[in-house]
Amino acid sequence: MAGTADTTTVIAEDASSIDATWDGERPIVDPELLASIVGWELKPEGLCRDDACVPLPDRSAIEHPEGVDLAAVADALDRPVLVDAEARMVAVGAPAADRQRALVGRQAPDATLLDLEGTQRRLSEWSGTRRLLVAFSSW
Repeated sequence: MAGTADTTTVIAEDASSIDATWDGERPIVDPELLASIVGWELKPEGLCRDDACVPLPDRSAIEHPEGVDLAAVADALDRPVLVDAEARMVAVGAPAADRQRALVGRQAPDATLLDLEGTQRRLSEWSGTRRLLVAFSSW
């Protein structure tokens, strides 16, 4: 069964630290936290944002005795998810429709990054020009 609640880093709409219970590789969170994590709420009719709802034909796929399975919620919303139980980290990607739109329209999200001098720059500052974005991680 599930263990004790651990501080877990979630990268989704924003990066946040939450208390999650881990059941093996499954991050279990309080359903009340879903709106702040992925922007959707769990309601009787399904996962809802404003007037839009994603029906859940089998609620048992996301429900857990101690909350809801965040990875299963991401799957129900057609969002990719990467779970690292050992590091207590969860990354929830953009919805499939958003990713498809970006690929077809060849439009990157308007991210804010630091340049070599430490100044914040938005990708939209260079709209209409070609840029090469180099990303590096030591881990």
